[in-house]
Amino acid sequence: MIAEDEAIGKHRIINSGTLVGPLAATVTFVILGLMSLGFYASLGGLLIAGTLAFMSGTGAAALVDSRVGRNAGIVAGFIAALFIVYLVILPSLGGPIPPGVSRGGPGVPPSR
Repeated sequence: MIAEDEAIGKHRIINSGTLVGPLAATVTFVILGLMSLGFYASLGGLLIAGTLAFMSGTGAAALVDSRVGRNAGIVAGFIAALFIVYLVILPSLGGPIPPGVSRGGPGVPPSR
């Protein structure tokens, strides 16, 4: 009896929208990144990519689990955490800009 309860518990975790929603959102981000990296270059592109990931994540979670409100909150929190990592943490890992180097492209004079 205990083995059956454990198997049912594992089955519920795998088939719950808690796992499927963020996984579908992540797959959407990867597919958009492979199609066009331009989505990640501007704030508008990030909003488009985030909206598409939210729609695909909540849609996939709704197919698996009927608690749509909870799953939408989980997917939204997951996407917000990814945006915070992308916009705040990743740029700080690059360290400070060395003196005499500009952030612009070619033809931009170095800062003085």
